[in-house]
Amino acid sequence: MYKRQRLYGIRLDGALVGGVMFTDFSVASGTCEIGCWLEPAAEGHGLVTQACRALLDWAFTSRGLHRAEWHCRADNERSSAVAERLGMTLEGVRRESWPYEGARHDKQIWAILASEWRAEKSASVHLDHMTG
Repeated sequence: MYKRQRLYGIRLDGALVGGVMFTDFSVASGTCEIGCWLEPAAEGHGLVTQACRALLDWAFTSRGLHRAEWHCRADNERSSAVAERLGMTLEGVRRESWPYEGARHDKQIWAILASEWRAEKSASVHLDHMTG
């Protein structure tokens, strides 16, 4: 199967500090997986969440995808927090499925459906109007 991937840089004060990507993107199946990397010095600014929102919005509204996934190590609390802020649901944990540096780690699988994304986006627009 042909895997289509894209990587988009994240810049802070003009410096490349990270990236977000489609690690898998299939219009035929209506699904994608997104991921990220970020320099530790750039953490805590909401850069990954903002960039992932742009990717998800494009995937759901412009490309008509049905489902997006986020995979992360179960012990990566910052990554899990991004998935939560994106409105994703933790669907399960794949035990010891992530080999890294000679050890095996549990992997969390998070996902959001297009209908949930639209509802989340609509609720956030509604809140912006009420508070703005």
